[in-house]
Amino acid sequence: MAEAPAGVELPGAIGRDAESRRLLARASASIAKGASSTMRVLDYHLPLVVERAEGAVVWDADGNDLIDMNMGYGPLIFGHRPRLVTDAIARELGNRGTLLGFADTVSIEVAELIKAAFPSIDLLRFTSTGTEASQTAVRLARAFTGRSKLVLFEGCYHGSTDGTFHRYHAAPADIDALAERGEVAPGTGGMNGAPRDIVLVPFNDIEALGAALAANRGNVAAVMLEPVLGNAGVIAPDPGFLAAVATMARNAGALVVFDEVITGFRIARGGAQERYGVEADLTMLSKAASGGVPLGVIGGRADVMKLMVDGVVFHGGVYSGNPLSLSAALAVQREFAANGASIYARLEASASRLADGLRSLLRGAGIPAVVSHVGAMLSLWIARDDAAPVPRSYRDVVRTMDHTRLIRLQHAAQRNGVYFHPNHFEPWYISTAHTPEIVDRVLDRLSGALREVDWRPGG
Repeated sequence: MAEAPAGVELPGAIGRDAESRRLLARASASIAKGASSTMRVLDYHLPLVVERAEGAVVWDADGNDLIDMNMGYGPLIFGHRPRLVTDAIARELGNRGTLLGFADTVSIEVAELIKAAFPSIDLLRFTSTGTEASQTAVRLARAFTGRSKLVLFEGCYHGSTDGTFHRYHAAPADIDALAERGEVAPGTGGMNGAPRDIVLVPFNDIEALGAALAANRGNVAAVMLEPVLGNAGVIAPDPGFLAAVATMARNAGALVVFDEVITGFRIARGGAQERYGVEADLTMLSKAASGGVPLGVIGGRADVMKLMVDGVVFHGGVYSGNPLSLSAALAVQREFAANGASIYARLEASASRLADGLRSLLRGAGIPAVVSHVGAMLSLWIARDDAAPVPRSYRDVVRTMDHTRLIRLQHAAQRNGVYFHPNHFEPWYISTAHTPEIVDRVLDRLSGALREVDWRPGG
């Protein structure tokens, strides 16, 4: 979402942000829009250029300290600059350097630890990003089944590859209008008709999935989804939903692909598959798997992954399995294996403490809001009215939540020393650095921010 919603005053010279503003102007002369991801510099972002980070805190170019609830969009499960990651990278630099281009020993142990966390994975390959893992998953599914169509769920994002990148935050009416013609909206210009052969259904809607599979009988290669929807806020699967998806997809001869780029190693060591007791045929991982360095994983059943072994599906990349990334991933994976029970108990406790505190603050201020969390990921939505339920789908968020007022709250929160992303589809992420004391400080700062917000309805 690039433009500011109606009713949002675009950022002006508010507070102490002159240096961040100056640096962004300088950056814009060399870097398109000033940063290498549009989500970092949306039109309704307050100016923010970070100079250093530690634990749960970042310091900007103007000397402001902010408690970070974004955590690099999820990878930083141990916070900023955790010693286990930085020390591992330093050792690797002194041992093998920055790049090899050969098979190496560190990749073996990382793969074994990931397999131990995800029993559904027999074989895997390392990539550099989740988008690359998604691209490979699509090719594997189509090659294995000999079919073309993919069933995806509204609001889910599976990377910017041409295979899956649709306008996942499109207006529901636009989704419906295109669906009547068997189309989806491309996620960006320049896709030359891609993505093709995509069928969209609402999350948590088993009947819609059944109808889609029936209408495309014999031609669905895979049903792909985020098992906990994390790109429309944090939306949990209904009880039994994931198991039903898996059964229905397999009965239709399609593969089950879980995009656990966000949920893997975040909501449990074994991600959603461990938390909900459902196994996928193919799994995509990234983000928390390596604690903040570029790494992706595509893994799954041996018979499907054999297509790579036999060369039927090509996969390569100079930086795939980069030793610096794998050294960091090895440290992180060893920590999960040794101390996972205590790590996830602490994360769950901090997330619950924050969620309960947010509900109490907003209720006390008379602000209609919904707070949802699954493990160490959380969403705060400002609702249109007090009757808004916890969303079960992307459409529920669009219909019942007020994006404009959330942006106003985010601006006030940032000025009071708490950063969360201003887009209401982006979750908050809790790390081990978010101790009870830090969580209480977040709530204290947000208490001040709440008093500054114009709460008139937005849009």
